[in-house]
Amino acid sequence: MKKILVPVDFSPKSEEALKVAAKIANKIDAEIYVLHLLDIPSGEIDMVDGKSIPKGPVAMRMFENTHEKFDEFLDKDYLNDILVYENVMTNSPVEGISEFAKKNNIDFIVMGSHGTSGLEEFFVGSNTEKVVRTSKIPVLVIKKPADEFKIEKVAIAGKFEGKNIKEFKKIIEFLNIFNPEIHLVRINTISNFKSTKELEEIFDNFLKKVPEYKDILKPNIYDDYTVQEGIFNFAEKINADLIALATRGRQGIMHFLTDSIAESVVNAAKRNILTIKVEK
Repeated sequence: MKKILVPVDFSPKSEEALKVAAKIANKIDAEIYVLHLLDIPSGEIDMVDGKSIPKGPVAMRMFENTHEKFDEFLDKDYLNDILVYENVMTNSPVEGISEFAKKNNIDFIVMGSHGTSGLEEFFVGSNTEKVVRTSKIPVLVIKKPADEFKIEKVAIAGKFEGKNIKEFKKIIEFLNIFNPEIHLVRINTISNFKSTKELEEIFDNFLKKVPEYKDILKPNIYDDYTVQEGIFNFAEKINADLIALATRGRQGIMHFLTDSIAESVVNAAKRNILTIKVEK
C-alpha cells in the first residue's frame, strides 16, 4: 500500500484527514494524492489526454483559486519528506474519486466526516457516505482529531459466514501496518438470534478460511437490541480505536441486513471507521 488519496474541500475536517494520511505515509513510505473536485459548466472545459483543461474565464479563475488554496493547505511541516501530488478535477464527486483512484492505482482513501447529526455535504456536491457506499478500495473515515490517531485495538463487525473473504483480507492487510489487537464481533440480536454454540461454529468455520490470520484474530459474540448499537457498545467495551466493516452499498454489512448499516455507522460513529465495498 503505497498510494493514499485524500479528497479535500479545504475544511478543518479534510485537514484532519490529511494529517492522518501523513502519519500513515510516514509509517509505510507512501505517497499522498490530494484531490479537489470542481463543479464547472462543460462549455468551460476541454479534455486533453484525459485531463480537464479550463478554457473559459470562469473555469480558469476557479482552477487558479483552487491551486492558490492548495498552496496554503499543503504548506505544512507534517508533509515534509512526503511526496504530495495536488489534483483538481471537474467530474462529479463520487465518479471523480472512483475514476481518479482507478487511474492512479490508489491503495486506500482517507477522508473526513462532518459530525454525528447527519453527514453534511463533502467537497463539492457529495459526502462521505456516498464514497463509503461506492468505493472498491478501503476508505478510512476520520472522526477523531488527528493528534489522537492510533490503531492499537480494532473491532471488525460482520456476520462471518464464509463470504467476503477477499474483502476481509484487504482489511487485515491494511490493519497489519499497525500490528493492532484485532477483535471480530458478531452482533447477536433478537431479530437475528443464534445460540452461542451456533455462533462459535460459525467463527470456527470462518477462521479455517483465513488460516494465515487465525492466531491474531479474537472472535467475540455480543448481544444487543440492534446491530448498530451492538457495534458501538462493543467498541466502547474494548476501547477500540477503529471500527472496520464491509458494505454492499444499500445492502448492509457482511450480509447482516438489507439496511444501509455501514452508512449509518459511518454517520453516527464517534470512532474512526474503516470500510470496504463487497463485490457482488
